[in-house]
Amino acid sequence: MKVRLSVFVLACLAAGEAQAASFNCAHAFLPAEQTICGNANLNRLDEQTAGMYFLIVGSGAPEATITQVKASQSKFIVQRNACETNVDCLVDAYTSQMMYLKNEKSNLGL
Repeated sequence: MKVRLSVFVLACLAAGEAQAASFNCAHAFLPAEQTICGNANLNRLDEQTAGMYFLIVGSGAPEATITQVKASQSKFIVQRNACETNVDCLVDAYTSQMMYLKNEKSNLGL
């Protein structure tokens, strides 16, 4: 029984390293990253935003579109990080970026 419990605990620890879609929470240094890792709703927004970003970037879209989307994502990251621990600010930043990415995705017919 003790061996099973030890194996279970080790398995949980190995699988338990938190991972947001765009960064490893074990290495979260910035206040915004730590806030995202500690909030399930923000973590989901991060996963959705990163997923949509990678879908567009990997879609074979025209280079001009990819360049524009990458620039927008860079600006978003700066804006997101400026929110620090303000959850409302983070939600607004993610919502705005997701709306932009959804529009780009729609324009590409994805």
